[in-house]
Amino acid sequence: MTKLLHAGFYRLKKNKVLGGCLLAIITYELFVLLSQYHSMIKEGYEYTLDPLYFNFLALIGILTSILVSLFIGTDYHDGTIRNKLICGASRTSVYLSNFITMASCGIFLVLMGYAVALGLGLPLFGSFEMPVSAVLALSLISILFTLAYVSIFHMVSMTSSSKTTSAVCCILLAFALFFIAIVLFNSLAQPEYIEQLSASSMKAGQIVTTEDAVLETVKNPAYLSGMKREIYQNIMDFLPSGQMVQLLNGGDIHIFRAAFYSIFIIVGTNVIGLRIFKKKDIK
Repeated sequence: MTKLLHAGFYRLKKNKVLGGCLLAIITYELFVLLSQYHSMIKEGYEYTLDPLYFNFLALIGILTSILVSLFIGTDYHDGTIRNKLICGASRTSVYLSNFITMASCGIFLVLMGYAVALGLGLPLFGSFEMPVSAVLALSLISILFTLAYVSIFHMVSMTSSSKTTSAVCCILLAFALFFIAIVLFNSLAQPEYIEQLSASSMKAGQIVTTEDAVLETVKNPAYLSGMKREIYQNIMDFLPSGQMVQLLNGGDIHIFRAAFYSIFIIVGTNVIGLRIFKKKDIK
């Protein structure tokens, strides 16, 4: 296992995909911070560091899907995995060493994003409004859901011998998870009550725009309640993309539930992926 990890980390030193992912995160975070600071100075808006600190996480699902699928796919394409097995490495050690390598990349990208956010964000926007303990807790959650992303894409990539197929499947899966999270979040964000013109302010199906028009508060038919809301919320907390979307929209997230779900995904996908990999015919 140690030799496999050493070989994996050695490959990362010259990995252009990892460098590209790092550049994307740094560029994105710099753009967000500088553009918001420019707006604050020019238009007098007040911004805090809290939401900007996590902004780069919007990219983490897509970037890890690209990085993991291409790294593992190259291993298959170049015959590296086959050679490792021929040299006596067990399938378990090959699978887990690759996961640890990719997990390290995911953690590295997140930490670098936070380093940029702190290094530039603190001088421009000042300290956090939320308690430091909350910042640390949410940062830990982001690392865990990044590892959940990595474990999912790693499972897909290790069970497919085709580099192209792995890349396409992982990238499509990343986008699918993101859009599912957006749909769920929009449904959960619906207010329980909405304001609309009263019946007395309507005439023959047309709105009467006079100063006598009256707004009334009514129940929002799109508002989720009861068991349906609980199901939607649990799916949001379960998906790494759901945790990410909640974090980007104010950090209103169930910390312990999200952490449990991420660990569950990490363990579950590794167990399933390893079982499939052990039975896989590697040519």
